Amino acid sequence: MKHYDDNIIRLIQLYLVGGLSKEEEVKLEEWLRQDPSREKFMREIREGQNVGQNFSTFENVNKDLAWGSVVRKGKIEINRSHRLAWYKFVAAVMVPLMIIGAAYYMRNYTASDQQQSVEIAEITPGKGKAILHLNDNRVIELSTEQEKQLDVAKGVAVKSDASGMVYPEQVAAGETEYNVLEVPRGGEYTVTLADGTMVYLNSGSILRYPVAFGADSREVSFSGEAYFEVAKDAERPFYVVVDDMKIKVYGTSFNVNTHYTGKVQTVLVEGKIGIETPVSGKEYEVSPGQMALYNSQEQTMNINSVDVRPYVAWKDRVFAFEKMSLEDIMTTLSLWYDVDVFYQTSSLRSLHFTGHLGRYEDISTILDAISGVTRVNFTVKGRTVIVSE
Repeated sequence: MKHYDDNIIRLIQLYLVGGLSKEEEVKLEEWLRQDPSREKFMREIREGQNVGQNFSTFENVNKDLAWGSVVRKGKIEINRSHRLAWYKFVAAVMVPLMIIGAAYYMRNYTASDQQQSVEIAEITPGKGKAILHLNDNRVIELSTEQEKQLDVAKGVAVKSDASGMVYPEQVAAGETEYNVLEVPRGGEYTVTLADGTMVYLNSGSILRYPVAFGADSREVSFSGEAYFEVAKDAERPFYVVVDDMKIKVYGTSFNVNTHYTGKVQTVLVEGKIGIETPVSGKEYEVSPGQMALYNSQEQTMNINSVDVRPYVAWKDRVFAFEKMSLEDIMTTLSLWYDVDVFYQTSSLRSLHFTGHLGRYEDISTILDAISGVTRVNFTVKGRTVIVSE
């Protein structure tokens, strides 16, 4: 993540390769005059301090890509002398410039920079939290960092702790009473239902379920992303209602994701499921290792074999992006880190990235990894990530 002024870095780069215009030279000199420590900073760059200890890093710099970046940003007229000068300086200057520049700004930031740093520091990975909505209109905030005993219905008490919330095993004898569990952006939570079914809820998800299932069937409603481990019960089929389709479960582990606009993605890990859609009038059978992708706008269903691991890795604390579009990646990150995303160029949405990254890493680590491969730039302002070329 960049903690320095891109414009100043660009001016210094151009200065070192002899590419400064008169106007840019004036701007750089003005910036240097504003703070005596900046002159010292420039001397360190010119004298190549820290070059030796970072030599292995410089060797890996792609000089053509770096030169192209400077040409685009600095609008330099390309000629042989500039290119040779750039190649001469890039190994000894560009990378330490970024390292020293970042350190410099972290040590000598202005009041406005300090405010931005504070805002960036607030962007942390998600954690175990949820909001429980009860039938009597009570709303209870839950956290895996706190242990609570809750009366969720008449005669029904549950415990909320580090492992989530567990409902007592029972069968409804009278009128069915429902709870709604909402996991906000920047959250995750696990609930064990009254039949023993475990549901791992990802950020931005809502699960509506009965406090106790009836004697004939089990049914829940859901939106967002969740991993279901459904308890086997031959006498009571389990249904998950998602938008306008219904998943019939036969004692199974599967992942459901509705975060992609107009689509429902169901990936089966083990067991057996059938998916009913309102238009087809039939049940689509899905086998382990398959993904069913339902397009609610076009009313179509596509079932294909996939590697299920990337789709369920989030449950095991990993982001597994496999040739995923930048738009889908940023949707995932926006939910987990509770940030908004703005694209300066719409075409960037269709770029693709492959990589496995820790789900609890700082957001800057994730964005730097993506930027290094796709060559897009990420700028964080408050709780907004700006994506640019």
